[in-house]
Amino acid sequence: MNSALDSPTDATDAAGVVEDSSGPDYAAITPSGKPPTKYTYAERRAELLQQIEDLGHPSALNQTELADRYGVSQQQISKDLDRLDEYIRGRLGRRRDLQIGSVLQRCMTGALEEDDYNAARKAATAYDEYLDRRIDTLEFRNRIARLEEATEVNE
Repeated sequence: MNSALDSPTDATDAAGVVEDSSGPDYAAITPSGKPPTKYTYAERRAELLQQIEDLGHPSALNQTELADRYGVSQQQISKDLDRLDEYIRGRLGRRRDLQIGSVLQRCMTGALEEDDYNAARKAATAYDEYLDRRIDTLEFRNRIARLEEATEVNE
């Protein structure tokens, strides 16, 4: 973390934000009723995460408009999106996981709003299968790394 804006302890502790060892849980934060220009960095990022989920993809956001909304620079919004990418990556993997999750969430929500429960079930099943494959891949990579380390020690 490079600046006071990145410190998960100052504003979040006082606000009672759920944190883990890597920082705030942005998905668990609900921005307060204050104006967006007064949001803490954690509240801003939580709202940005919600917007990504609602729109279905991070590139659907207009960083200049968001900078104006929050009273920060476009560079800060870009940094916020990078931190959200790290947040998602820490829980699910790469940026595409954020994109896939957002798209499938939108598919499920849209299908449910149209009472198309079969389509919602298919989207939920597809996402669940994707996560299972992703977890299996990560476990496989960890096993390979452990085998490589053991081989290096024995050499």
